[in-house]
Amino acid sequence: MVNEARSLLPTDILALVVHAGLSYENAAWPRERLGAGDGQPALSIVRDQLLAFARRRSAWVKVRRQRLHGLVGARQRGGSEAWEIDYLIDATKDHSAAIDLLECAIAEAGKDGAHKLFLRLAAGSDLLPPALETGFIAYQEETLFSLSGRLAAEPLPLRPSSTSDSYPLFRLYCSATPEAIRRCEAATFVEWHAAQERRWLRNGQQFVLEREGVIHASVRAARLPQGFMLDLLVDDEATREVGGIVAGAFSGDEPEAQVFVLVPRTAEALARGLEDVGFRAQGDFVSLVRRTARPLAMPKKVAVVAENAVGV
Repeated sequence: MVNEARSLLPTDILALVVHAGLSYENAAWPRERLGAGDGQPALSIVRDQLLAFARRRSAWVKVRRQRLHGLVGARQRGGSEAWEIDYLIDATKDHSAAIDLLECAIAEAGKDGAHKLFLRLAAGSDLLPPALETGFIAYQEETLFSLSGRLAAEPLPLRPSSTSDSYPLFRLYCSATPEAIRRCEAATFVEWHAAQERRWLRNGQQFVLEREGVIHASVRAARLPQGFMLDLLVDDEATREVGGIVAGAFSGDEPEAQVFVLVPRTAEALARGLEDVGFRAQGDFVSLVRRTARPLAMPKKVAVVAENAVGV
């Protein structure tokens, strides 16, 4: 069967806005969406996907008779080698559009230089089976924790992170992340740097907990429309002080909105530390990755002729 998914064109705008009163469900959960509502208004999709013609992102659609059947949007993460899907919409009743769209995204992202394509779905998403069918691997389960009230912890002294902390932070990532997850997500420093989720951190900050020249914890924090989003990375020693680390990211000031933290299911000690200071589980997610098919140029065949060949 021919894959009808293709790149988004200006002529597809009509298909996106013709049913302006409808809301298309975006099944993808990039970090900046966590904790926000489930729905995504059609006109908002148009606004964001107009940017798909810019560098470092792309979008693909499946349209029939000016009706949107599905849409996938992807963008670079921390580098050109790693991309992530931030829009995954299947408007068909049997979710038949997702497979074609994902296969198209995998192939086209590879042509643009991506080595890996990441996707985060809700744990019970109907689009999880289509994603697995197209070759995505579910490598990590995660739980979103949220805090609405007062943080029951005294702040620890943190310092702002600098570019010289890159390798120490990678060592922290290796010590805090199981090998099975690192093998899929980032086995080397180059892969780790490229796989960093950075879009949500545009106006945020990153701090580290350092003692005697060793970084024991990292916290990235940014204010989003739904509240404060934190990304925590701690070693075994720092898990006992997770409340103070979170408080230290706010410089001793109480946050005025909800605070969200996404925690890997394997980080049980970190989850318990958050619960001890008032955080509560809000939802479960699954992170997936797919290696892309990158086109390789075939070597040009050149006839080998001996220098002393007769008759040449």
